[in-house]
Amino acid sequence: MHYYLRYLFTFSLIVCTGLAALAQNSVSGRVTDEKDEGIPGASILVKGTTRGTITDPQGSFTLNASPEEVLVFSFLGYETQEVTVGSRTAFSVKLNPDVRNLEEVVVVGYGTVKKSDLTGSVSSIRSESIKEMPVVSVDQAIQSRAAGVQVTQTSAAPGGGISIRVRGANSINSGSEPLYVIDGFPMYPDNEAIGTSGNRRATNAMATINPNEIESIEILKDASATSIYGSRGSNGVVLITTKRGKEGQSRVDYEGSHSFQQIARPIEVLNGADYARYINLLEQSQGGSPRYTDAQISQIGAGTNWWDKVSRTGSLASHQLSFTGGTKGMRYAFVGNYLDNKGIIENTRFQRYGFRMNLDNDFLGGIATLSNSWSYNRTGTSNVATDRGGPGGIIITALGLDPTVPVYNDLGNYNYPSYDQRFNINPLAEAREGYDRDNGNRLFGTSALTIRILKGLNFRTSIGADVVSSNRTSFYNSYTYTGRQYDRQLERANRNVTNLLNENILSYNREIVPGHTVDVTVGYTYQKERNMLEENTTRGLPSDDPSAVNMQNGSKPQVPSSGRIEWELQSLLGRVNYNILDRYLLTVTVRRDGSSKFGPNNKWATFPSAALGWRLGNENFFKNSGISKVFNDVKLRASYGLTGNSQIPVYRSVSGLVSYNYVFNGVLVPGYGPNRIANPDLKWETTSMLNLGLDLELLQNRLSLTFDAFKNKTTDLLLDVSIPQSTGFNTIMLNSGSLANKGLEFAANYKIFNSGAFNWDVSGNVSILRNEILDLGRSTPFFANSTSDHLGVFGSWVEEGNPIGIWRGYKYVGLFQTDDEAKSYSALAGYPKYEDVNKDGKYTADDFVTIGNPNPKFTWGFNSTVKFKNFDLAVFFRGVQGNDVRNLQQSEMGDGVQKINQISNILTDSWTPTNPGASRPVIDGRRDFISFRRSSFFIQDGSFIRLQNLALGYNIPIQNKYIRTARVYVSGQNLFLITKYKGFDPEVNNQGQNNLNRGDDYDAYPRSRMYTMGVNIGF
Repeated sequence: MHYYLRYLFTFSLIVCTGLAALAQNSVSGRVTDEKDEGIPGASILVKGTTRGTITDPQGSFTLNASPEEVLVFSFLGYETQEVTVGSRTAFSVKLNPDVRNLEEVVVVGYGTVKKSDLTGSVSSIRSESIKEMPVVSVDQAIQSRAAGVQVTQTSAAPGGGISIRVRGANSINSGSEPLYVIDGFPMYPDNEAIGTSGNRRATNAMATINPNEIESIEILKDASATSIYGSRGSNGVVLITTKRGKEGQSRVDYEGSHSFQQIARPIEVLNGADYARYINLLEQSQGGSPRYTDAQISQIGAGTNWWDKVSRTGSLASHQLSFTGGTKGMRYAFVGNYLDNKGIIENTRFQRYGFRMNLDNDFLGGIATLSNSWSYNRTGTSNVATDRGGPGGIIITALGLDPTVPVYNDLGNYNYPSYDQRFNINPLAEAREGYDRDNGNRLFGTSALTIRILKGLNFRTSIGADVVSSNRTSFYNSYTYTGRQYDRQLERANRNVTNLLNENILSYNREIVPGHTVDVTVGYTYQKERNMLEENTTRGLPSDDPSAVNMQNGSKPQVPSSGRIEWELQSLLGRVNYNILDRYLLTVTVRRDGSSKFGPNNKWATFPSAALGWRLGNENFFKNSGISKVFNDVKLRASYGLTGNSQIPVYRSVSGLVSYNYVFNGVLVPGYGPNRIANPDLKWETTSMLNLGLDLELLQNRLSLTFDAFKNKTTDLLLDVSIPQSTGFNTIMLNSGSLANKGLEFAANYKIFNSGAFNWDVSGNVSILRNEILDLGRSTPFFANSTSDHLGVFGSWVEEGNPIGIWRGYKYVGLFQTDDEAKSYSALAGYPKYEDVNKDGKYTADDFVTIGNPNPKFTWGFNSTVKFKNFDLAVFFRGVQGNDVRNLQQSEMGDGVQKINQISNILTDSWTPTNPGASRPVIDGRRDFISFRRSSFFIQDGSFIRLQNLALGYNIPIQNKYIRTARVYVSGQNLFLITKYKGFDPEVNNQGQNNLNRGDDYDAYPRSRMYTMGVNIGF
């Protein structure tokens, strides 16, 4: 019976198919463009089916279709048309150019502008790109997505610090992070961690903002775009617009994902037996006897892998629920989010939950609109001592600790092996027993009233606030290194920041005469911030339980500290955009800022800019030429202007007081004295920006190209200049010196296919940047502060003619092969050989040369998105080429001198009389390792190619009254890395946002590889 039913079903299907074919007619026709020329390769698809065809070289086609069916005509760069077949058998279809890309609106400072009318250098990132991979913070979402923007994750810890450079660093000592403007509210991402001991990695200020709330990101790069922000525009501006409700159907959307994280590139060190062999070599080099016998080495075996003990599989869970919609007079968007990131190292975690409310209400018959954009987020971070090195640093001790010692002793208590006989520590105890938590609350947003006074004339006034309350509690019990040193230690710190903003903007946009349009913006803004901080520490506590101790329990209270920082900024601003015949564009901007941070003689400064644009593609001679068949639009841009940098500590223009104790009549009496010399002439660093740009639209708007060339010069650098000690001080902050950044940028977007069921887009960007210190003025060349004093290395070298951040030291040229050859340099065979620059037969600071440069020669990003029916595939590569990294981690655990554990190849790659061609010096405890660390041996190539993201998604064809859309996807992040670098990862900067010490790798939290599963459902 089953056989006959199957036969009957098959027969019925054949009959139905045949009847359907008989009902179809053969239709034909031609598809043409706006010039009535045939379009080859245009797609004709029967709507709701997979049947279709493409046009031949003359634009003609033939297809079978039923009278009730609808034909969909489409081609890249043209608007799609739908035509019902009906009784016709011949069709002539003209496709109109799709100018939506050119008419796209771009957000700029205090307004918007059509992309076609843009005169400045602006990169745009849409929400679709942000959603392609899970990220914790906003700044991660723009990594390698925009030309000229370098994003470095300085710490891979959950909620770890991020550093961004837009067209390089325009300052030496002042802040060089871009200004963020979220829904009109400007903020600076200061990632400084709070606390009393300083034993903390940098946090990420932008991690308090939910990236899934973002609609678009615009990055302003040249003076035409940034000078509207005046004294805060020299480092670029990141404009963030969050999602808003739209009039129409109400929607509910859920987005959820879960990720697993594993260390991407572990560092191999000696196992227990090989470490014992290494120690024996060290002991013998110093005239001692071997510490371990062959029998003991055999018993040790692999020993303890300390890294495996402190690491784990991490996870990242993200959930978001949003409600959007609106009516004619009211639009709303409510978003709730939760994120939980457990790091790959024990006891590291970042959590965030919060909500956003964007609400727009029209009243007075549409004359006025009240807009509210407010968000609240609470974050919680669990930290351990990473990204800092030194005693207690978990990364470096887990790699370098004695592997012959087990984690626990026979009684089940922690063992505390010696770290190079300098201190005793157990990194697992540091991770599990240390308690370091900080919690933050952030209320952020604006309320704005817009009044439409006349047609084209609007007035907007707004009040905004950024209120941050954070606290940190650190407790080191008796199992930790710090706790054993101080009989337990408790630290508590609290910070409260209130930032208030008022803006009043008048805008006018009208066509004043046919073909002449002006867009005028004028305004006044006022911003004030108050930052309150208090810190307390006590020692000598009675319990190891962090919940059982308070500040009053300590028998050794330390001197508490507190502070208050305030600054104000008042501004007048104006901008005029003038469009003549959609061909000639002019933008003039000026802003005048007054800041409390600077001296009384220079409180105010003016920052003007001007830009010209020529839409060559709209000229009649261009349209009538043959080149217009290839180029749909051509625009030339040029801009020049001045911007400033006010990111310096407050009160540096005035003298301050610090406490000094003195003895009076045999009694210790507290007193005060000045801590610096006042400088009433202190003023802004000023950056002049020149930009030349070219925008091209080709191949029926399928291919977009953007070229930019720029040169920025910063003058009046804020530097600490040495002064005679007879003044009672060593330095004074002065405006002294200049530097320059110049480079080229290229960005492209190509819609390769767009044929209904199949779409393929690719995009990419390349950035070339060169930085140079032109002049130090009254300052002299100097070494910046060292990343690690106990390593004996210097910070970067600052001297005119060099880029920022270079390293200076001995140039490693090989190994001495005989004692006679090494004798004059107080060395032995197998010791490092350096270049003797002055040929005096000894190694001194006079032999220092430039040994490395952390600035890349170029950076790039490449993204490809393919959509076939309900499937989509996204691939994102990015890379950096030509930068150096100083591997300080390896300089400590790969020097062949100290008794800490070493990298795994130290025994096979070190010099011996029988291995003279070795790549590493002889293992010898007598050798000078400080000079070795200061040499180019540990400067390594940091170039890399990274598969940042690979995502495969499927749109489930479910559409009913309950579920609007449904999508599932899987993705992988940091799936592979091509690099010569020998550390965890070449993308590292131990010093966070610091300009001078970039590219130092020491005790850095390792980057993970992540696998994600997610779902998006619309109701």
